[in-house]
Amino acid sequence: MAAQVKPNSKKSSNGYQQVGVECYGGGIWATWFDRDLKLAGRIMIKKGDKLQHHLVHIDRPIMRIPHLAIHLQRDINDKFSPNKETHIAPILSTCVYESLLNNSAIEDDISDTEPKEKKCRSNSHQSTLIKLLTDELKCEQEQIMDFDLHLADSQPAGLIQSLEGPSLASDPNIRIITLYDNEEVGSGSAQGAESMLTEHILRRLSAGGTATSFEEAIPKSFLLSADQAHAVHPNYSEKHEENHKPALHKGPVIKINSNQRYATTALSSSILRVIAEKSEVPLQEVCVRNDSPCGTTIGPILSAKLGLLTL
Repeated sequence: MAAQVKPNSKKSSNGYQQVGVECYGGGIWATWFDRDLKLAGRIMIKKGDKLQHHLVHIDRPIMRIPHLAIHLQRDINDKFSPNKETHIAPILSTCVYESLLNNSAIEDDISDTEPKEKKCRSNSHQSTLIKLLTDELKCEQEQIMDFDLHLADSQPAGLIQSLEGPSLASDPNIRIITLYDNEEVGSGSAQGAESMLTEHILRRLSAGGTATSFEEAIPKSFLLSADQAHAVHPNYSEKHEENHKPALHKGPVIKINSNQRYATTALSSSILRVIAEKSEVPLQEVCVRNDSPCGTTIGPILSAKLGLLTL
């Protein structure tokens, strides 16, 4: 659920400089309105005859998708269905600011006799945006070859420090955390969970023993597919199955689905229950109503491809 900057993102309307974005995944797009948005992603830079890969994170509010004033849409509280192409176009700056930034006259007053702007990929984007990127990377705009940039909420997120402590050094097993891309659109990419990437890495890690080291390691391994569970909403409690209503502050949630939308089995859940019991951590379970569609995670994908015991 994100908004990715388009390859040719320069948009202007009624004195505003905007950035064209493509909606990624399935989201509640109304929640993107009136939020301070930041920018992060990957940029490819050309230095000499080599391409360099850089990660960039402009960790401050630089864009916003404003709501229309209620005086101009009196029925907003009855219905709000934004058009993803025309309404979700974040504002970056005003055209006046853009003009001042470029230290030039307004576009209509520019003489045809002035030197033409050097053609480069950066010309497809607002100069304000490009300046933010070049300042961050300490490079020239002509060096930018391409990028994958996404907008994100500037409100900071929380992170659970779950891999700390002395147990890592004494663990004879290999602990791996894998953070995949493109899960929201099916995981079918070179960096998604459906690719061969995971198997390639695991094979390399298990190499050095017998010819079947990888195949021997898989049955001894355990995959914990960690996603989010929907806590019961007090105003929509009927959306949950009567005996499976996850609550806040009641512990992690085990997801179960007989149609294999989740890969949990009695064996995998029992292993987690033993661990939780030793750590005195309460657990909850969830399964969806029979009259409600069930979501899924990357757990079933990896479990099926690798034969891993999965929760």
